[in-house]
Amino acid sequence: MSSHAPLTAFAVAMGVRARNTPPGPARCIPEPYSSSSCEEVFTSRELPTPQDLERLLHREGVDTREWGKGPTKEVKKLWKELKNEESGLQVWRMPEGTRQVVRVAHVLHAKVSSEENYARNIFLFNTWQQNSNGQKKNRCSLLSEKLQLSEMPLERHLHEVCQRAVSEEMQQLVDAETLIMPGSHLPFYDAASKSRIKVVNEVFKDHVIEIEDSKSFPGLLTVYNLYRVDIVCTGLPTLNFNTLEFNEPDKDGERKFKYMHAWVWLKLDVIQRYLFEGSTLKERVGKGSFESPEQLQDWLSQFGVALSSRRAKSVEELFQEVEAEKCTLEHYGRLDGLPILLRVVHVVQVKLTNRHHQAHQSFLIQEAKQRGSSRTWEPVHRHLCTKVNMSRDDFDHGFFAKRAASLVEESIYSITDVHYSINPNAMPREEDFQKTKLEVEEANFESYRYHIEKSPSFEDILTMYHMYTVVVVCDGLPNPDFGSISFGKGYPEACVWRWVTWETSMDLISEQRRVLLRREMQRAEEIRATTAAGQECMKAVKKAVSDLQKKVPQKVTELSDLRVRLLQLEAEVISPLEEFSNWSPDKEVSATDRLPPSMVSSLTDRKLVTDDFLAEVSMLKRIESVRSHSNSRRASSSKFSSFSGSDSRDPMELDWAPGSGGSRDMSPWLAGTSSRSRHSGTITRFNDIRKMPEQTSESYSPSFWFCCSEKKTRTKL
Repeated sequence: MSSHAPLTAFAVAMGVRARNTPPGPARCIPEPYSSSSCEEVFTSRELPTPQDLERLLHREGVDTREWGKGPTKEVKKLWKELKNEESGLQVWRMPEGTRQVVRVAHVLHAKVSSEENYARNIFLFNTWQQNSNGQKKNRCSLLSEKLQLSEMPLERHLHEVCQRAVSEEMQQLVDAETLIMPGSHLPFYDAASKSRIKVVNEVFKDHVIEIEDSKSFPGLLTVYNLYRVDIVCTGLPTLNFNTLEFNEPDKDGERKFKYMHAWVWLKLDVIQRYLFEGSTLKERVGKGSFESPEQLQDWLSQFGVALSSRRAKSVEELFQEVEAEKCTLEHYGRLDGLPILLRVVHVVQVKLTNRHHQAHQSFLIQEAKQRGSSRTWEPVHRHLCTKVNMSRDDFDHGFFAKRAASLVEESIYSITDVHYSINPNAMPREEDFQKTKLEVEEANFESYRYHIEKSPSFEDILTMYHMYTVVVVCDGLPNPDFGSISFGKGYPEACVWRWVTWETSMDLISEQRRVLLRREMQRAEEIRATTAAGQECMKAVKKAVSDLQKKVPQKVTELSDLRVRLLQLEAEVISPLEEFSNWSPDKEVSATDRLPPSMVSSLTDRKLVTDDFLAEVSMLKRIESVRSHSNSRRASSSKFSSFSGSDSRDPMELDWAPGSGGSRDMSPWLAGTSSRSRHSGTITRFNDIRKMPEQTSESYSPSFWFCCSEKKTRTKL
């Protein structure tokens, strides 16, 4: 056992000794382990036998009685890992004062490609493997290799490690149709048939630390140091292929067959979707997770998010949003996959209308807005909406109705003409405007949906929007299009409002899409011309370097390095330009389609309302639709009913009355609504409640759609 001054868990995860220091920038260790300290480090010297290791584990409270059963491994396997320096064993002092045994492992995840395919963003993907018994196992992973402690720091041994990983997994190449059939002879190791795959370049991408309970050794906490690297090789086949992997030589020098691996060439975006499958929630960042925006930026850096573009919001604004509980950040991943960063936002969307436009099925959208002293108008083209504070737990009809009503009041302080704009040289003041009197008559929860896209505010962050739509009928809104000004955000904000129908809104979207497509096609054409010129220049430079290498009698390191730099330039600059120049709207894949369906389904389960709540809303909408249709039919045919003998009763009574033989008994849904004006087919308004005498409030039964009033009213559905 080696003891030393306490080290933070951050230092431990990076490697206790200097040789364990990883390349690249330091990464944050996840909570709650960041403030832990390492007290003891164990190697095979302190634990010379598996029995010594088992005694240590029992002393530290790790139960090994179930190890070796089912998919788990026995203690001897862990001891062999320590002996072969494939992992380390340490004892941490946790923040609460307890001791915790920790296994530390270093794993290489590599995207392997040829020189030509690397420039096209195409890599090898391991789809399945087959063992000596002929059993096939789906892999769906990149090349993965355990690293030895002696290979740390990785930056000093990166080339050797990459060559070893490729050589071990791809020892012999065979045809893609090769399989191990039952009863057939196993492949044998042939040194003469050893693959001639050679690593010519390796690009270190990232280092990520993940901590979780080991599946192989239950109850043993494991720190995984994951190193992501791109490996460029020569000697790889052009088409899909299989490889043979053999064990190390036994005492007789024989190398027995271990695995057959199937490799296919795939584009990176396709590989990413496969790697996302099976991802689990690793970490959720909310209020209090970070003390400063700088700490948040350091955490974001492990996902390649910088938030430095002038077009996007800053990390300070994201930090404020997280602290205000307007969003959470969620990290999903799996050990052999890629990390996914999701920003989760819950939004109340208001379909605002008045009685006149409600009859014509029209509603308001924000067409554009002007903020503060800015002279420019920002196009909006959407409903009025706001983010929801997720710390609440009373997300019912009343909450959504009140939040929507308050949002209308905050957004429209005073109504102006449609051409009004803010003069930055003479900023408007609140006292210079007369407040418009708006009265909310109805506020009904209508629907829930979700949408996943790259955030326009925080670029490079995938955002999942949970959308809750509320229909608000408001008295006091003008019938023509109009403008407004508000002061609720600490600065004046002018908006232009436009009345649209569903068909009009679709026309607006279609026109906006056509404008964007024309603009993108024009940009693609310009980039195509620039890319062609760049490719010609790159071809000439590569030829000059190649000719120079042939003329120089001895191998010059600088020329080899220059050739590698040219390949990197081609991969990082020319290839993306070529990809963009070939852009087509048909190739666009939505963010939702890039994620596995099982993951999207899991994400939607964490909405703020229950499925029962949405089912009730749907049922009530159908009831109101049937009742409204019944009233319209009765009104149009009442003068003919006495001659035709038709039954003009409410279809609800005809189809669903108890004992009528209908397929569904709706009496429980209609209970408590007898005092409602069922013959008129109308629903209760807020102002109707306010006009009713106080003494009748006990006997009054609100409608299904009644959401809130000046009094706190809870409607039991």
